[in-house]
Amino acid sequence: MLNAIAEFVWGEENGDPLASPQVCLDMIADLTLSMPCFKKLLAKMIGIAILAASCINKAPIIYNIVSNKSAAGLSTKAQYSELLVYANAALYGLLQGNPFTAYGETVIVSLQVAAITALVWKYQRINEKEIMAALLAFGLYLALVVNVVPETYYFMLLSGNLPILVYSRGLMIVGNFTEKHTGAQSSGTHLMNFAGSLIRILTTIQEIGFDWAMLSGYIISVTLNVTLLTQTILYKENTNRYFE
Repeated sequence: MLNAIAEFVWGEENGDPLASPQVCLDMIADLTLSMPCFKKLLAKMIGIAILAASCINKAPIIYNIVSNKSAAGLSTKAQYSELLVYANAALYGLLQGNPFTAYGETVIVSLQVAAITALVWKYQRINEKEIMAALLAFGLYLALVVNVVPETYYFMLLSGNLPILVYSRGLMIVGNFTEKHTGAQSSGTHLMNFAGSLIRILTTIQEIGFDWAMLSGYIISVTLNVTLLTQTILYKENTNRYFE
């Protein structure tokens, strides 16, 4: 049972044989630990911590929307783009056979973004035609990626994420600057996104290596989330007055 869990956490990567699940588990049982196993276990523990934290990543935004009964500061375009970014990252990790601890938070956050999108539909009274079109388009996209895209083109899932990421976060940044408030956005979420992306740069290098398709996205995410975090701090008073 323990070996099965370890194999799942380790993933299907062809890593250092000196830090395989069986080797490391045997060392732990003997109360010894080599440096390769220590590094691997540390990366896995950080990855699991990120997975746990990701479960509440969007919770502050969901709380703000529900408590204020408003999705101000959010747009359907930004939500569609963000959902696509996280879905692409999740699909890339899954299709590449990467360890779940290296990409699992993208699966968890995708579900939360989907929930936020549903709330935006509700509180901004989005018409049913747009909702049905969005659901159909997203479903077809997932089916095409999983069943049609060849393995040699998987990298495009993350390469294509870069302009989408800049667009989705850019809409929020420009909107905040124009309105001089951040609406239902949360400094807590932006802080977690910033910290998570920064840590992911280190864990990706340790667990997978210099996969620049992944690393470039995290580096850009760090920059954009710092900007959004700064805006939530600068416009805090204006945001509080907006909801009064």
